[in-house]
Amino acid sequence: MKTFIAEFKGSIKDKFKGLDRSNIILKLKSTGIYLLVPIINFAVSIFSTPLFAKHLSAEEFGYFGYYNSLISFLTIFFHLSFHTYYMSTYHRVSDEKRKRILITIVLFSLLWNVVFFPLAYFGVYFYIHYSSSVTPFFPYVFLALGGASLGIYKTYLQVDFRMQGQPLYYFLVVSGFRLLAIFASLYLVIIPELGLYGRMLGIFIVEILLFLVSMGYILRKHTITIERNLLKNAIQVILPLLPAALLYIPLLSFDNIVLEKLKDPAEMGLYNIGKSIAMYVYTALFPFFQTFEPDIYKYAVDENIEALKKLGFYITTLTVVAVLGFWVLSPFIIDFLTAGKYNESVQYANIIVVTAALMIVFSVFDAIIIALQKTRQYLYINAISAVICISLYIVLGHFFDQKGVAYASVLAFLFLISLQFLLVSKNFKKVRA
Repeated sequence: MKTFIAEFKGSIKDKFKGLDRSNIILKLKSTGIYLLVPIINFAVSIFSTPLFAKHLSAEEFGYFGYYNSLISFLTIFFHLSFHTYYMSTYHRVSDEKRKRILITIVLFSLLWNVVFFPLAYFGVYFYIHYSSSVTPFFPYVFLALGGASLGIYKTYLQVDFRMQGQPLYYFLVVSGFRLLAIFASLYLVIIPELGLYGRMLGIFIVEILLFLVSMGYILRKHTITIERNLLKNAIQVILPLLPAALLYIPLLSFDNIVLEKLKDPAEMGLYNIGKSIAMYVYTALFPFFQTFEPDIYKYAVDENIEALKKLGFYITTLTVVAVLGFWVLSPFIIDFLTAGKYNESVQYANIIVVTAALMIVFSVFDAIIIALQKTRQYLYINAISAVICISLYIVLGHFFDQKGVAYASVLAFLFLISLQFLLVSKNFKKVRA
């Protein structure tokens, strides 16, 4: 037994031996600031979730989750994956050229969204009308679509602050939005008693505010022009990413599409309450990934395989510990956060938390693949995964109802990560050869 423990400790030390200790300390300090984001989010949730649970019905929680899932299929067409392209060029071009790229893609996105918004709005109207949906349409879809179209621009601020190693500014943008959106929604839900309408209107108002701040940051002291050559190159790179990103969305959002067809809004509400609380684990873990994300991009571009392995081991270990902790505490957490009103959602939370952890592992492989600009293979992986995912959701939802849908999300991410692992391994085997 002692020999096994000694060997295990030695293997752990070997995993971290090659990493720069001073860099690790610096990254952990940054992680401390990034961790303020989930800490603030969780603190706000402790305060706000019981209030929302008191003033919103299970059906309204279900509708809220359904709108978010439905709109997520259209969000990709608002941002066109330009932020992903922007990240992939960060360490490949000069600062001056990078700024010109940012101006070009942001201005083009503005023009494009003026055209796409009405198309999306009426597209959702016809889908809800002709699919015999029990979900109300106006004004909820307008607010959800409006927030989605405006919210993409603050993403560029987040990218800049993360890639430049400025976690404090990142914290101010992300947590500032969260705080303002929650308190605006609470006010509208509780004081005028606007229910779900107030919940969504509060978010929409704050999205408008952050949009104005983001545009001021992006366009300040720069020539406002769209450079055709830069735009052409960006479009050539993102074209394979668009269908790939669209095909990835079912893993996150198709669950509510299937749940809505079961025509049980109350149970869909319990599922979404469990899902939202389980995703706190993802929110808590994501800052660790974000801290090392610039290094992942750099190591992938430099083909530093050993450093990537060690970072991957570190991040994966954290996710396992987090899931085990959640399983122990989830009944108490949900009882407290929902004021004992929606304890039935524990069964869904304990399944979906595994999905939340797998999303972190997925993010690591995703960053490597994007850094390597393997866009065609990226498309193939997501296409295969989307087919498997939709099939799993439909089949397991049909035979096992809401709990089957929860298990389908876990199986779908396991399949996707397996394909990612095969692609990354194949690429780096060529490097070694």
